[in-house]
Amino acid sequence: MIKIVDSNNPFLREIAELSKGNPYGCRIMSIYNTYNYNLPFVDFWVQFIEGKPVSLISRLESAFIMRLSEESDMEEISSFARVSGAGSVICDASFGLKCNLSKKSGPILYSDKLFDISKSFEVYSPDTKEVYSVICKSASENFAVPSYESFMLDVNHKLNQHSIRMYAVKEDKAAACIMTLAESKDSAVLGALATDPKYRHKGYGAFLIKYINNVLVSEGKRVYLHRAPSENVAFYNKLGFEEYGKWAEYRENKNE
Repeated sequence: MIKIVDSNNPFLREIAELSKGNPYGCRIMSIYNTYNYNLPFVDFWVQFIEGKPVSLISRLESAFIMRLSEESDMEEISSFARVSGAGSVICDASFGLKCNLSKKSGPILYSDKLFDISKSFEVYSPDTKEVYSVICKSASENFAVPSYESFMLDVNHKLNQHSIRMYAVKEDKAAACIMTLAESKDSAVLGALATDPKYRHKGYGAFLIKYINNVLVSEGKRVYLHRAPSENVAFYNKLGFEEYGKWAEYRENKNE
């Protein structure tokens, strides 16, 4: 049975337990800590099997994230995804979600150890406009740029709630930047890594990945990242990331 999280049933213990040591759980917990579940654009649900919490679902506008397990009732979960109006769903690819959305998949990588840093650059906490500017210059087929307004509102709110962080390498301006997509007590998911084309091939990207990884690991967090299929394979392998599993994203096909 899937039950909604509300003031009568906050399910704090269940959400905390299902979020531990899991990249999808980390993202859901980060949303839970950032937004009040009474807001109209946010919802959370817990699936129970014989009274035991086995799955966790979040909605932020039309974007859903699912933390699934071997005990999840995938028939109920798939039916829920189909009727809930999801514009996109992100979950572990191994569970075979069945919904009326187009699917793409790729590996999730992780690190729980400190990386050696041979180069040192000036690192600072950039403002959101600087980060957005670098991201726009780094757009690609696998790196879509959100609208300025949605990016600024979302990122600034999360920064104020201390649920994400950002770092940049500076020359005359922000040359490269990195940010976390989500953080919980024991995990973090890396988000955008972007380098201004003017400053590429100087080692800034590798340095920032190592830098933020070491900060997070030193705080007792396992670091996850979603890698696009066949993109930057050698880059992340050389850094020392290991494969955790496969992510799947189900999304509306805008061409249909």
